[in-house]
Amino acid sequence: MDIVLGASGHVGGTVARRLLEQGRPVTVVLHRPEQAAAWSARGASVAVLDVHDTAALTAAFCKARRAFLLNPPASPSLDVDREERRTIQSILDAVRGASLEKIVVQSTYGAQDNSHCGDLGSLYTFEQGAREMGVPLCVVRAAYFMSNWYGALSTARQSGVFPSLLPKDLKAPMVAPQDVDELAARLLVAPVEETGTYSIEGPETYTLENVATALSAVLGRDVTVDEIPRPEWPEFYRSHGFCPEAAQSYATMTGIFVDGRYERPRTPLRGATDLQTCLRNQASISSR
Repeated sequence: MDIVLGASGHVGGTVARRLLEQGRPVTVVLHRPEQAAAWSARGASVAVLDVHDTAALTAAFCKARRAFLLNPPASPSLDVDREERRTIQSILDAVRGASLEKIVVQSTYGAQDNSHCGDLGSLYTFEQGAREMGVPLCVVRAAYFMSNWYGALSTARQSGVFPSLLPKDLKAPMVAPQDVDELAARLLVAPVEETGTYSIEGPETYTLENVATALSAVLGRDVTVDEIPRPEWPEFYRSHGFCPEAAQSYATMTGIFVDGRYERPRTPLRGATDLQTCLRNQASISSR
């Protein structure tokens, strides 16, 4: 039995579907019971629980042999650095209480030892804690998700402009979620001996001008970028519902990414999906 966290999101959901397509028995962990029927219809077993309920999560893990572990993002209305580490600790404690033969942890480019830089710090904590479990481990480090631009589809469709904290000329590694999912699913079913850290990005790097061009092609209208100056980053986040602590943490994370203060892999794996295809697929799904 494989068990998948985060099945209600893009990454975890696709990992679970890929495993089911291979005929593997899969349990998906869900927070909302109303999602259970759809997964049951696909052939999955369902565990509806709060990941902070370590005892319930441990019991679910004890029924599985392999696990895909994804840390659900905390609400930005809370102190994300504190809340995400609380979730991570519960997941790790549950792994420690089970007898899993292999785990795959979803992480990110730029994961680093920093207490106040959003996902970069919390996922570093996740990686390190998972390594201490003594369970065969694969870590999937993904580049900047192309899905971060999904929200721009609606904004650009309405106004022809989308905001961005990234500089227009910044050339950044990006990756489609489905390519990350394919890798994670493959590693989960691979032999126990296949372990290590796997970095993945798309077929090429992209600037914000490339993002605007892709949006223009998908939406059939001219699209431009509204670049948000760095001093305005914390207020931008606060205007989108972030509490002051989360806003500052995410502004720090954005600065690390923009300044390139992280180690880029020399030989990353390459996903096949380009940015325009990724955005076009999402636009098609949204229009249904």
